[in-house]
Amino acid sequence: MERGKKKEMPIMPYVNRLEPSEDAVIWRFVDLRKFRDLMASEELYFRRADLFDDKSEGLPPEQYAMRVLGLDPYDVNDRVKLKNHLGFLAQNRESYYISCWHLYRQETLDMWDQYGERGVAVCSRYGLLKSALDGLLDEAHAGLVRYGTAHLANTFNTLEFITTKQIQYSQDRELRAWLTIIDPLAPGNRHIDINNFPQPVPLDLNPRNSWVPDCKRRRIDLRSLITGVFISPWAEAYAAEEIKHWVKLKGFPNAVRNSELASAQTPSLNDFRAMRHLTGSRFPELKIAEKCPMTKEELHQFSETLSKVPTSHVQFLYRQRWEACRLSSEGLPHPTDIQYLEATLRVLDARRSE
Repeated sequence: MERGKKKEMPIMPYVNRLEPSEDAVIWRFVDLRKFRDLMASEELYFRRADLFDDKSEGLPPEQYAMRVLGLDPYDVNDRVKLKNHLGFLAQNRESYYISCWHLYRQETLDMWDQYGERGVAVCSRYGLLKSALDGLLDEAHAGLVRYGTAHLANTFNTLEFITTKQIQYSQDRELRAWLTIIDPLAPGNRHIDINNFPQPVPLDLNPRNSWVPDCKRRRIDLRSLITGVFISPWAEAYAAEEIKHWVKLKGFPNAVRNSELASAQTPSLNDFRAMRHLTGSRFPELKIAEKCPMTKEELHQFSETLSKVPTSHVQFLYRQRWEACRLSSEGLPHPTDIQYLEATLRVLDARRSE
């Protein structure tokens, strides 16, 4: 290698990788502040895995770990062993810096609420994202996230846990890119307390090395990665103008479009969140849902709330849930979905007869 020339790394394969097609459409939902940062810096942002809102990020469910490691949940010594394994994994995940994307199928208000709010969705294709990662100075990976534990096949591998999330997040249809950057001087016992007992997470009394950052940024060619930008249905007028200005400034004069969900029938963000609080947007596994239908009290509260919502908004929410059921990969809708749909239809029928 020539003196002074930096070594570049090709994008790396990983165990049990699951990928979409190269031309699969992917979206990255970001708020206005993060969009400004992307446009101004022209850098991809990678967050350290342990700093995500989901505190189980990169960690296996406790029941799965117990089963695979052959531990007895009622044995005190085995519980100590479990904490030691989880604590070590929790340190390992600090070596992973993640950029989250969504494998696009259709727009939903839930995804906007969860990740975009009044911001944007930056659009690309999977092959373009891989090209952007190829040739970085770090070990880079990309692939689909899997949900649940059935695919793990009794393995206990940090990299597989980084590409696995709990089943209630399956509606996110996440595709992620990440960098693996290991601190060579990191101790492996930061989860051991002052009494020499392991804990399931690193402890504040054993801080990581000061040079380990919360995030990583990597320079990219925006014009080679971004194929379009969608503006949130809840974006303020001033925000929409700023978004259009940034896109035009960066050489994408015709790449900005309004969300297809933006219409007079779209509920406000506050109204949608009030409805979402009642109905939920994350569903348990089908077998669990079948055992836990909504109670009469919950259905009554749901109907009471619907009765205070404009008819156009009720119709919109019905269509959203019906479409989500129709496109569900599980085939049949959850019993709770059926209950919500029936309750919504009763409210609409009552209004027609008034």
